[in-house]
Amino acid sequence: MFDAIWLNANLVTMCRGLPWGIVHDGALAVENGRIAWVGGRADLPGPADRLAREVHDARGAWITPGLVDCHTHLVYGGSRANEFEMRLQGATYEEIARAGGGIVSTVKATRGASEEELFSAAAKRASQWTREGATVVEIKSGYGLDRETELKVLAVARRLGKDFPITVKTTFLGAHAVPQEYVGRGDQYIDFVCQESLPAAASQRLADAVDAFCERIAFSPEQVSRVFNAAKFLGLPVKLHADQLSDLGGAALAARWQALSADHLEYTNPDGVDAMASAGTVPSTYTSFMRDAERATQLTEVWQA
Repeated sequence: MFDAIWLNANLVTMCRGLPWGIVHDGALAVENGRIAWVGGRADLPGPADRLAREVHDARGAWITPGLVDCHTHLVYGGSRANEFEMRLQGATYEEIARAGGGIVSTVKATRGASEEELFSAAAKRASQWTREGATVVEIKSGYGLDRETELKVLAVARRLGKDFPITVKTTFLGAHAVPQEYVGRGDQYIDFVCQESLPAAASQRLADAVDAFCERIAFSPEQVSRVFNAAKFLGLPVKLHADQLSDLGGAALAARWQALSADHLEYTNPDGVDAMASAGTVPSTYTSFMRDAERATQLTEVWQA
């Protein structure tokens, strides 16, 4: 006997052969907290009321695997709603950043917030995530850009994983932008990341991985490589914000370091896509409105593989 069966459900099984493994008019059985049977209702090995202690009508609802949000900045202070209006009026991401908006504006608000204030705001977001079906969330830091705030953000992320029915994976993103106190001294800031803030996050076991932003308004491939070298020394895997605003060879850089994933990828060239595929680096987030449809198709094929 199964513990329970859900009937009249639309199932997303992720099995090959059908788009997303969709099964219409499906049935799903659970035993000891685990899925024990899944398929079409017509294929059940007997009447549902004889197979399970409880029978539920899903009323045509969709039942999917738990959702994985693989790129979030869930813990932060302040709001950038005004920048959304600026984007609607034609301002680019880069223009907003160079004018003191973007990451820099959120850094100021995040530094000024206490750990409890950050947790309270992030808890509301995490609650919404879980209600909408998320079961695993990656939370990146990167809005502190100093030692104490980066650690504070990662500590809040760890608390969310303990207090909510959700698995949280934390990523140290100290190399997200050059903070105001290091303007014009990007190399010195990378020294600080590699020698102080990243080792502190690793020693306190606050980071599951290390990320960086490889872009003209952030860090060069050479600077990112220094961060990745420090991460490897500390035994942490790496990820990369790559090719978001221009093609700096970020995808190929991620592949050389055998990164777990590379994100954005709007301007990635075909050689970069091939390098990621060979290295097993996952294109975890990229836009459907990429400038080159052929590259978008390539990335989709890599992701599906």
